Amino acid sequence: MLSWSSPPIGWFLWLLFVPGLGAQEPAPVANSQEEGQDQVQEKEAEVTVDVLVIGRHDHDPIPVVPLESIGSRTVLGPEKVRETGSRDLNDLVQHLPAASTRPYNGGEASAPSFSMRGLPDDGLTEYIHVLVDGVPASPLPFGWTAFSFLPLTTERVYAIDYVRGGHTLRYSPNTVGGVLNFLTQPIPENPRFETRTTFGSFDYASTLLSAGGTVDGVGLLATYVDRRGEGYRRNGGFDQQDLNLKFRMNTGDGDGRDWVAVSATYMEDEHQAPGGLTRRQFRRNRFGNSRPDNRFDGYRGLLDAVYHQESAGGWMEWFGHFSETARHLRAQRPHFGTPTTISDWDDESYFAALGVRFEESLEFMGTEHTLYGGARIHRDWIPSWKLRSLPLAGGSATTTQDAAYHLTSLSVHLDDTFEPVENLQVNFGLRGEWIPQTRGRDPVGGWEFENDDFILLPGAGLSYLWTDHLAWFANYYQGFRAPQVWGYAFTTGSGQLEFEKGRTMESGLRWQGEAGTAASVTAWRTEYDDFGVFYSGFYENLGRIVANGADLLLDWELGETWAALEGFYLGASFTLQDSELKTGPNRGNETPYAWEKKAAWRFGYQHPDGWAASLGGTYVGESFSDEANTAQTNANGNLGVNPAWVLWDLRLARWFSLEENAELELAVGATNLFDKDWYVHSRGGFFGGGMVAGPPRQAYASLNLILYW
Repeated sequence: MLSWSSPPIGWFLWLLFVPGLGAQEPAPVANSQEEGQDQVQEKEAEVTVDVLVIGRHDHDPIPVVPLESIGSRTVLGPEKVRETGSRDLNDLVQHLPAASTRPYNGGEASAPSFSMRGLPDDGLTEYIHVLVDGVPASPLPFGWTAFSFLPLTTERVYAIDYVRGGHTLRYSPNTVGGVLNFLTQPIPENPRFETRTTFGSFDYASTLLSAGGTVDGVGLLATYVDRRGEGYRRNGGFDQQDLNLKFRMNTGDGDGRDWVAVSATYMEDEHQAPGGLTRRQFRRNRFGNSRPDNRFDGYRGLLDAVYHQESAGGWMEWFGHFSETARHLRAQRPHFGTPTTISDWDDESYFAALGVRFEESLEFMGTEHTLYGGARIHRDWIPSWKLRSLPLAGGSATTTQDAAYHLTSLSVHLDDTFEPVENLQVNFGLRGEWIPQTRGRDPVGGWEFENDDFILLPGAGLSYLWTDHLAWFANYYQGFRAPQVWGYAFTTGSGQLEFEKGRTMESGLRWQGEAGTAASVTAWRTEYDDFGVFYSGFYENLGRIVANGADLLLDWELGETWAALEGFYLGASFTLQDSELKTGPNRGNETPYAWEKKAAWRFGYQHPDGWAASLGGTYVGESFSDEANTAQTNANGNLGVNPAWVLWDLRLARWFSLEENAELELAVGATNLFDKDWYVHSRGGFFGGGMVAGPPRQAYASLNLILYW
């Protein structure tokens, strides 16, 4: 339940008296399952190589990624997001190429687990830079990349943009796997009210209310989501509220060239977290819950803003953001066997940033150059992270941890884009990241650390236009992941941890625009060094992974090829990858949860009278759940081979024009259409590992009413 008394009062004082702070990192976005799937519907969209932040994408359609883009980039536009019928973000992201998702703790995917391009999947999304409207989604972007919950409801997702290669040096940290951005509804140009209600299996119910518009250069949008249900696991209920307020105002001459935009978000999440099951428990009831006392309660408050000014040769933006995340977790101990205690976790995590970014075009030695750069100061901090042990039979609690942590980061980046010869575009740049101080202590656990880091990250890319419809591109970029807060408790006596470093390389061909088709083929390689492992019993920077792969994507508006098929479309992606451990006792083995084959597809039809149908699916190949590549399922269920699975979804909808200024959509559908039994082995985490069943068939019906004036 939404509780305005939950956040500390200081957050609201900050919200009221410091409106100039807060904004977002550049928020990547374009429009379809590949770089141009929806471009037939949105040919008027602005073509851009730059990413979008709040304010920039208000009033405008989702842009199309240029043919000459130097890197691979995949987008699900608003229509494609809706067609999936996805109830949770794990299901939605599974439709992206090269993306892996899996159920982790059974908590209705409140804590989604994303992994990209063969990188390790330790659960809760640790190796990719995830954004919501351009702002990091993690509780601590540097010190705690994993999610205990992702602060966004699926109902508020408007579009998804995944930048896999190219321009990643403009972002940090944690960009080795790319940049994944969830975009929410922009402020509409004309006044608009929307309500969307959905009911589904397992007592699922959600309501979205949205109202806003723009008058005389001032735009407002308020969106509220309430979603709840019993979940498909026994004692797996959840209750979420998600509130967002957006504001945008033209400044200067009022012509829209200069503006200020502000966004405030508050999300509250309460859910059971059943965790995994032993092999015997899973055979008895795959949707059972052997840990009924496991629970998560938390909230996130966020304020972000951007001030944009245009000049004769470009633009400049000042930005900032502030986030507070509070989490309260309870889990049975031990994970397996008869529980005797409850582990009680309580923490508050904060981060804040201020920065500037710019783009400027200039001529040098007869060639036009476009410079893109920026600088940012960022701070992570945890005032208190407590763990207590409570006897199940009653009695006094024992405090086992009372940790505090803070980190300050300074970053600068600059890249240059130019055409040395006709049709050849070149981009190169450099990012510097300096952490002058990372400090933490736990007087209960008896550990204390102080650390500093510095890294330079070069990047380069190029593209060549062979024809008006075909381009070749290639790029090389570096990224990093900062040491994680929890890792310092398990280091050697020195307490030193280093940046985990990665390199990504791509080369590919992109086709757009002939006979309603858009396609690409990309070969890629990811090298990930110095990631934390426990080879010696301590947490040290000794790990190395190398992954090679290829992505194939096709989007086809069939009516552009054959008039008789007007309204039909086809989208598909296929990824082939090989990811191996290169150090340690399991050198040469496959990386855990890194499948070799992955596919997604969708076939649909849209009739001029408002009827729409969509049939889609995903295939995920088998993988191992541990570094030793254990083949047989163990008794606890947390080790073994994760079987391959194929899941289908179906959605049927009809739009009705009620009158000149009103529209109504009725839709029915189902995910996991054929009720496929599937599961993964989860190795653990706070709530306990074991065999975790994926969602069964989940049917739904929705009603969407939109009023314009």
